[in-house]
Amino acid sequence: MSDLLSLEITFSESHTIFPKIVLSILITLLILIIVRRIVTRIKEGKSKKFNFNFFIDNYDKPKFYGTIILLLGYGIIMEPIGFLLSSILFMFLIMLLFIGDLKRKSILLSLANSIITSVFIWFLFGQMFNITLP
Repeated sequence: MSDLLSLEITFSESHTIFPKIVLSILITLLILIIVRRIVTRIKEGKSKKFNFNFFIDNYDKPKFYGTIILLLGYGIIMEPIGFLLSSILFMFLIMLLFIGDLKRKSILLSLANSIITSVFIWFLFGQMFNITLP
C-alpha cells in the first residue's frame, strides 16, 4: 500500500512529468467535448447526419499554416542550436507573422520582446530554479 503513495523521479527525467500531465488532461477534455457534442446532437435529433466543421469560414490560412510550420521548425532546431536561441528565433518569427506589419518599429519591438522574454524564462527556470530545459 505504501508503494501506491510514493513516487520516484530521477532528475534527468523530471522535465517530462509536467507535459505528460498536461497531455493527459487535454486528452480527457477532448473525450469530454466529443461525448458532449454527440449527446447534444442526439437530443436535437440530428444523430443521423454528423457534419463536423473544424475551421470557421474564411479563417486566416497564412497565420494558421505559418504557425504550424514555425512550431515544427521550433522543435527541429531546438536540438542543434539550443533552447535559448531557438526560442528567440521562434518568438521573433511568430510575432512578425501575427503582427503582419514589417515596418522597422514592429521588427525592433518583436526582436526586443523575443530576446528579453526568452532570456528571462531561460534565466528564471534554467538557472535560478535549476529546471532542465529542452
